[in-house]
Amino acid sequence: MTEQVDVCIVGAGPAGLQAAYLLRKEGLSVRLLERGKGVSGFFRRFPRHRTFISINKVHTGLADEGARMRYDWNSLINDEGLKVGDRTTRYFPKADEYVSYLEDFAGPLEDCISYEADVSRVSKAGDTFTVETADGRAFRAGHVIVSTGVTRPWLPEVEGIELTENYMTFDTTRSRFDGKRVLILGKGNAAFESAQKMLEHAAAIHVMSPNPIKFSWNTHFVGHVRAVNVEFMDTYQLKSQNAVVDAAPRKIERDGDEYVVTATMTAAEGHEIVLRYDHVICCTGFRFNPDIFDADIRPELRHFDKFPAMTAQWESEETPNLWFAGTLMQSRDFKKTMSGFVHGFRYNIAALVKFIAGREAQTSFPTSTAPVEGTPLIDLIIDRISLSPALFLQPGFLGDVIHLSGATSGTHYQDVPVQWATQESDVMGQDSLLITLEFGNFGQTPTHVKRAHSAFQGDPDPFIHPVLRHYRDGELVGTMHLSDHLDSDWRRAADKEAGAGTVSAMTFADLGQTLPIPEVARQQIQSFLAEQGLGRQMAAE
Repeated sequence: MTEQVDVCIVGAGPAGLQAAYLLRKEGLSVRLLERGKGVSGFFRRFPRHRTFISINKVHTGLADEGARMRYDWNSLINDEGLKVGDRTTRYFPKADEYVSYLEDFAGPLEDCISYEADVSRVSKAGDTFTVETADGRAFRAGHVIVSTGVTRPWLPEVEGIELTENYMTFDTTRSRFDGKRVLILGKGNAAFESAQKMLEHAAAIHVMSPNPIKFSWNTHFVGHVRAVNVEFMDTYQLKSQNAVVDAAPRKIERDGDEYVVTATMTAAEGHEIVLRYDHVICCTGFRFNPDIFDADIRPELRHFDKFPAMTAQWESEETPNLWFAGTLMQSRDFKKTMSGFVHGFRYNIAALVKFIAGREAQTSFPTSTAPVEGTPLIDLIIDRISLSPALFLQPGFLGDVIHLSGATSGTHYQDVPVQWATQESDVMGQDSLLITLEFGNFGQTPTHVKRAHSAFQGDPDPFIHPVLRHYRDGELVGTMHLSDHLDSDWRRAADKEAGAGTVSAMTFADLGQTLPIPEVARQQIQSFLAEQGLGRQMAAE
């Protein structure tokens, strides 16, 4: 018998579990299909060396649950208080600890999860999808969410690349690298994670790709190389037999037990180099597998064919009601914000679920009322920029929209995808404020930024800061960058927890004095609203 549900989810990792949890809270029927014997097949295997780079900051000094989630990059959204930090205080948790957390999270969802359900085909007839498994089961649904992640290795076009070992499958036993020469292809976290674990074993380790390394502290993208993985860089710069090689491998050959690698240097244009190794390990990333889809609904691929193409609502560009969740969502903000990671995509999924629930009920995206008067409106903005984890962890990608055109109250959209909001006339109609948190330009030296801290003059602050944008009838008519705050908390001291935060005042060059940052933020918002003709009763406080 074929089961009929509102939503069928393929993949029971953190994204699939998050979607199932939130969909059930919306009253929708769900079937979650997992090909493994338990949840999260990905994190049972990866990272290969079993330590996360997603932080678990337990001691924040904050009481507000949302604000605490800004520094909890692993827990899923839930009302039961289930947090990774309750089972481990490790700043970087072990992968097995996270799998245990996901198993507990899945407990109340067990009645809607089917294990050992290896999806072999997804088809669509009319408005109904059919999802079939390799063992002959079938499920019908009005919506399908694909949360399978990236399950295949992405390989560069290099002659002989098939001769290499791959990050997804190589034997990580460290002793097998004792006294060996190792080449690691790729310069991401998988490459440096692997190199780091070999430091005490290999005779020489080279990390190679044609492009320079991108460090997360420079780019503010957590997917670039993290400091926790860069002990290897010390051994390179201090000439300890290891190296980073800026080169494009062109050919990989076997000569007996050795690999012979021919590469074109990119930092020394026109130069060729030939190297010999005992091991070559490919750490060049992962890609999405679209093979389960019938040809007429198979999504187009983007970003070197790694991710499916999707709309600003994470819906297939070609097939209505086919959605993507989890790390696949980074197709919309590839290597810019955090949709590829739990702490980003959990908020994307919260919005995605509202899109699906609204389509099922034929209702608009849910909103709340907002004040239109000056002081209450400023209070609302301050609370959102200080406490919202979605705005903080998805900077410039998720935002709030407040309509200010009501006679006595406005309409507040929370944590919506900015790309969607700015395309929708119903969202950006009449007078609307778009509120985001964003980084500015750090220049050439992100770890030592010289600037004149100003309230109303000069360039926007480089560190994360609030941005207000005024849209009138869908057109952008004004922008205000507020000053940054070292604690990213623009609330007044009286509104904070005792002992929370560090900064009480700061000098503002254009104001000529040292002032509490919350008061300056309120002045900035008030000035912008007045300049734009927004917010009534704008009396000075």
